[in-house]
Amino acid sequence: MSKRTYQPSKRTRKQQFGFRARMKTVNGRDILRRRRKVGRKRLLPKGVETHFKRHTRQHTPKGTPQSHPTY
Repeated sequence: MSKRTYQPSKRTRKQQFGFRARMKTVNGRDILRRRRKVGRKRLLPKGVETHFKRHTRQHTPKGTPQSHPTY
């Protein structure tokens, strides 16, 4: 059985559609310019402004002390 088409990731979404990615290219700046001109309240897509946490320990059993702090 194959995987579904959309495998969401906050990091790749931010790298592709985030503000810094838009400002990096001429076409991306044109997109922001057009959205400002129309009067959009939100310049970027919905899920892009959410922050993702790096360096987190996902599978720590309960009751065990963590050697690294969780951010």
